[in-house]
This record gives sequence, C-alpha cells and structure tokens, in this order.
Amino acid sequence: MQNPPAGPARRLRVMARAAVDRGEASRRRVAKPADERREDLLAAARRVFAEKGLPNATISDVTEAAGVAKGTFYLHFDSKEALLGALKQRFVDDLVSRALQLYTTVGHDDWWALADVTVESMIDYLLEHRDLIQVFARDGFQPQSAALFGDASGKLRNMFAAGIKAGTEAGAFDATDPVLTATFLDHAIHGTVEHAVLYEGGIDREYLVAGAKDLLRRVLRGT
Repeated sequence: MQNPPAGPARRLRVMARAAVDRGEASRRRVAKPADERREDLLAAARRVFAEKGLPNATISDVTEAAGVAKGTFYLHFDSKEALLGALKQRFVDDLVSRALQLYTTVGHDDWWALADVTVESMIDYLLEHRDLIQVFARDGFQPQSAALFGDASGKLRNMFAAGIKAGTEAGAFDATDPVLTATFLDHAIHGTVEHAVLYEGGIDREYLVAGAKDLLRRVLRGT
C-alpha cells in the first residue's frame, strides 16, 4: 500500500513545527542572565511584601510577579526570609553608597550647601523606600537585622562625623564632639522620617527637609 501524497494538512503541520522551533530558539536567545533574574525577584518581592505583608506573601506570589518559575527562585534564594535579607542588604548598601558619594565632596563645596544636600539626599532616599521601611518594621527586630542595620548606621555616623569635624576645623561649624553630634543628628532625622512613614498619613517632604535644615543650623552653629 502506497503512502498518501503530501497534501495541505501535512504541509501545515511542517510549517507549524517550524514556527514552534523558531519561537523556542527566540526565547532561548532572549533568556535573561542570572543577575537580571535576581533583580527581577528582588523588585517583585518588594512589591509583593509591601502589598500583602511578609506573613501573607508566598514564594509563588513573588515568582508570579517576577515572571519566573519557582525553580529559578531557588537558584538565587533559599527561602522567603533569605529574600527579605537580600532586600535589607540592598537597602543599607545603597544608603551607604549615597552617603559616600556626598562624603567625597567634603572640602570641595560650600559647607552649608553640602550639609543641605546631605539632608535632602538622606530624606529623599528614605521616602523613596517608604514601602521597604514598612516591610522591615513589620518584620520586627531580628538579630540579623540588628547587626546589618547597626553596621550601616555606624558607617553613616562615621562619614557624617568626619564631615562635621572637617567643617569645624575649617571654621564653618562649631561642634565639640563630632561623633556624638553626628549620632544625634542622624537618629533625629532618620527617626523623624521613619515615624512619619510608619505612623502619619500624609508626608510633607518640604516640611521635613526644612525642619532638618533648621536643626542642622541650630546644632552646628553652636547657638
């Protein structure tokens, strides 16, 4: 018995198979590198944790929001807690990096202009990350978080103290103890902004910035 000749149906199947093969090849070509997948997961976790809260959010929620398979998640993180830890690490690393950029201008710009820019930059960073501040607050005071945030706070304090000391030596500021002054100012500004994020409805960025600048002048002018 002879095989039936190739007809329209067979040609359609061949064409369909070719189209599928091209689609799969195209998907392989646009596959994201591992570091981009990790960034997608971090961005998705930030959204999901903020919307649902850490206790209610699941790994499936995160992977769905990131558009990746659950297996991809475990290539980068062991658990939901590990993912949260990575978000905390990113938060403090970026905060310290921003402060370091400002610190490199010490001695090159007007002292009070630098103080003003520093205040605005720190407040803006906290407000840009208000969703994470809320997530971290709900997570509570964990030993790992205490060590991480404590280390970042120490780095910030030391950079601010060095700037205050240099400004004092230049005659622009008046501070007898730059380290203690930096500690008080850092906690006052950060604490005020975080309180506004966590407990107050509307946040007036200009009001916060103006108050912080006024505080700096009252403290650093020695009056």
